[in-house]
Amino acid sequence: MLVRSIIVLLAAVAVGRAEPADTVAAAKRVTQTVAHRGASAERPENTLAAMRRAIEVGATAVEVDVRTTKDGRLVVLHDATLDRTTDGEGALGDASFAELREVDAGSWFDGKYAGERVPSLDEVLAQCKGRVDVLLDLKEDGSGFLGKVVASVREHGDEARTIVGVRSVQQAKRVRELLPKARQLGLMAKPDEIEAYAAAGVETIRLWPKWIEDDTLVKRVRQAGAKLHLNGTDGSRDEVLRLLRYGPDSLSSDDPARLVKTLRDLRQAGAASR
Repeated sequence: MLVRSIIVLLAAVAVGRAEPADTVAAAKRVTQTVAHRGASAERPENTLAAMRRAIEVGATAVEVDVRTTKDGRLVVLHDATLDRTTDGEGALGDASFAELREVDAGSWFDGKYAGERVPSLDEVLAQCKGRVDVLLDLKEDGSGFLGKVVASVREHGDEARTIVGVRSVQQAKRVRELLPKARQLGLMAKPDEIEAYAAAGVETIRLWPKWIEDDTLVKRVRQAGAKLHLNGTDGSRDEVLRLLRYGPDSLSSDDPARLVKTLRDLRQAGAASR
């Protein structure tokens, strides 16, 4: 018995520490690890390099922001302007796709990524197809925009591995008609819409951690029959432990490598303590 106890103790030390059973269970509950704008802590955000890194480190989904150029091409860029994440200037909506391809989307992050371009949605979907889920944060709206997104997903992506970030109940219903196999993440503007989103068939609801003062909102998500997504940033142990208190099914991070490792270590600590 003494020998077995020593072996268990040494195993726990090997993975860092033994964790409480509820923490281990919460870590195991997380089945979706989302790379926010790709692996944006390690690579220039929303670039193909960031997508490749997210896949490499084991993220189960990549989140990308979708906008249109002056000539109506779908591209992946968070801001409405080029200034922050490229060497270009001005509004994205004032640049054609050809003009956009001339700007550098990597050097601002690190010189070794010079030459990275703002990718088209088609390119991102093609790169991720068969490798990782793609979460689309639709920065625009309207039937024309949504129709182009649907066409891109059908031609270059995998509808069943697409998650559409919807920002209204009306948009959720429309997306369900156009992409019935895709999943949806409710990006609500305010938490009083939880039940309406869930009733529209949205599978997962995002709650901002700043909204959560107690477990009331989390209970409402569960009672509505939806899964819970929480946004993180650095994937550190301290951050993940704070988020796991609410029992999320899905977590996001700018540093998916760290998030994946943190969750793995927590799960292994539980195994070592048995």
